[in-house]
Amino acid sequence: MKNLRFLKYVGYGILGVGFIFLAIFVTMSLWNWLIPALFNGPVITFWQTAGLFLLSKILLTGVAPGSHSRKYKRDWHHRYNEKYRSCCQEESAEPAGETV
Repeated sequence: MKNLRFLKYVGYGILGVGFIFLAIFVTMSLWNWLIPALFNGPVITFWQTAGLFLLSKILLTGVAPGSHSRKYKRDWHHRYNEKYRSCCQEESAEPAGETV
């Protein structure tokens, strides 16, 4: 039974790596089809495309693990809810007929 579970994870790993290679190949094909014709840009290789993928990941999402961003989002959400609740309590404490 453990062998089947291990093989399942190996299969997922192979599929994941295959998907990454396919995405890089598709991006390289689109780049080499469009960029040289439209902008007289360079033709790039597979490994240059992989480098661009890695660079875009670093620039757009950072290198920090995902748990850090979830923690920050949760803390921000908690602070916002506290501020909203205190604002609502102040409004409900004011008399209904008076306006400032």
